Parts: sequence; structure tokens; C-alpha cells
Amino acid sequence: MKKWIKITSLLLCAVVISSCEENVSPKGELPEIYSVNMIMRSDTTLQTASVSKAYDVEGFNPSELNVDPAISGAKVTLKYPDTGKEYFYRDTVDNDQINQRFGTPSRYLYLKNFNVRYGKDLELNVKTPNGKHLSSKTRIPEMFTINSEYTTPFIPGPFLNQDTANINVTLNNTPAELLKMYKVKLVYFYREPDGTKTRHEVIIPADKIIVNGDTTYNYVGSSFRNEFKISRRLLEQVLLDISKGNNSKGRFSIAPLVIDIYLLDENLTRYFSAGLFFDFGFTIRNFPGSMSNITGGLGFFGSYTYSRLPIRFEDQYLLNRFGYLREK
Repeated sequence: MKKWIKITSLLLCAVVISSCEENVSPKGELPEIYSVNMIMRSDTTLQTASVSKAYDVEGFNPSELNVDPAISGAKVTLKYPDTGKEYFYRDTVDNDQINQRFGTPSRYLYLKNFNVRYGKDLELNVKTPNGKHLSSKTRIPEMFTINSEYTTPFIPGPFLNQDTANINVTLNNTPAELLKMYKVKLVYFYREPDGTKTRHEVIIPADKIIVNGDTTYNYVGSSFRNEFKISRRLLEQVLLDISKGNNSKGRFSIAPLVIDIYLLDENLTRYFSAGLFFDFGFTIRNFPGSMSNITGGLGFFGSYTYSRLPIRFEDQYLLNRFGYLREK
């Protein structure tokens, strides 16, 4: 299973300051709280979920927990209200994916061969082994298409509207209130003297930020508009860097640029735009409880639609500018 579908349990800290009186423990009684985390993805038919229970530790440091709080035996179902059809998740213990925090096989639930229905409401219902009920809902965003008229057809050009600084990508009919996010990946191959080819990939920065002389790169682009721009300068810097120190430029061949585009639902839009998500892997991380959109418990339920856009490089551009070949 690919690393970007690993499910990390939601860890809940139940430390409560209950009194200022002396000799009174600042640690309140642990309530029975469960969490469920699920993001419906249109780029795969394998959907996953995690269900966890609030935990306690001997002291006051939640990182001291050494037992995975993920539980088994929960009944997790999805339902489209317009049809009433239910889909049931299954428990698994994945021996091929070790939870790095606890050193044990990952525990989660999965649903195979599930294709999201664009533009439809989807309901989540969870019943824990002791009868607790958790629920939530999402509306799967409509699928979007690429507007070829205003999208750069190949690299380096032609330059659309004389924009020589960027590669332009424009989408058709995406709602202005939903956030669009994208990653740009360069795939290239290196041919060894014996003829062996090795594949490599690198993420192109969406932008470069300099603060007080310190440089950082943002590798995820986002916009509420139907268009976004990929910096030619940042792309060319990566193209130069991949062969830095190697004079055999002709051993490098460049595949089409890969642009992964995501249209987020209202739930994901709300949290990404608020800056509350700390990762872009679409896997569940440790959230503050206030981020929950789960009725009857904690956690998160959201969805997104996805499309991949390849843009090829022009042969002469690669050869004349960098000394590279185009991967056929």
C-alpha cells in the first residue's frame, strides 16, 4: 500500500485543569470519547478509515503512550441518501505497514472498489463496540476538466497572453468557494554507462519565500480561482540542479511534467484555508479537538476530486537549454 494512504490514529489528550486548590489533581476523569477519521478520495477505489478511543497515561505527557489507541470491531458504514444503499468497511491489521509510533502493525478499516459519485451527498455512520454512535457527512465535489485553450500545451510555450514567467493551468467550472490545491512533479531518468536506466522524481516548488534572509519553499500551491501558475524560473532551477556536478548531460531524459490537481470539499476547504492542516498527504494527522466535524465524537470526514495533467517538454528546449533528452 502506498505511503500516502497510511492511516495515522487520532491521538486525544484528556488533561483537564479542574481546580486551583492545593492537593487537587489537575487531571480530570477521562471521558469515553471516540474519534473517526476518513477522507473520501476520487484518485483511488480503496477507501480507508481509522477509529480510535481517547486514552490516558500515567503522568501528564501524552507522548508516553506506548499502545496504539486504534480500536477494532467498530461498524463503519457509508450511505448515499438519494439511494439509501449502504457500504460496509472491514477491519484489518496490516503487517506490511508498521506504525512507526508504536512499532506494531497498522490497524484501520478499508472499503474496496468504492468509486465516489461526483456532486452527491455522502453520510458516514460509526457504531463502536460498546454502542457509541458517531456520524458526519460530506458532499463530493463535482469532477472538473482542464481548459485546454488557456492551459500551456507544452514547455516552454507558446506563451499564453505573453506570460513568459509562468506555465498556466486553467480549470473549467470549479466553484469559487472551494479550494483547489496542486503539486507539480518532475520525473526524469538517468542512463548509466552500462545502459541501465534509473527513474527519479522531484517536487517543483509552488513558490519561494524569503524572510529576513532565510529562504523556504512551499511545495503545495492553492487557489480559490480557476487558474494557477507554475513558475518557469523555479522549474528551470530544478532542471539545472538534477545534473549538478555531472557533465554527462545527455544521460538525462525528461518525462512530461506531472501536475496533480485536487478540488476540496467544503470540509477540507474550511480547514486548509484556516491553516489548520499541517500536511498535504491527505492522511489523518493529530488534530486539535476543535477541528472535529464528527457528531457524537471527534475526528474528521471530508472528500476531494482529483485530476492529473501531464505537460510535455519540447525536444529542442531540453537539448539547447540543459543538454537533456526528452523521455519517449
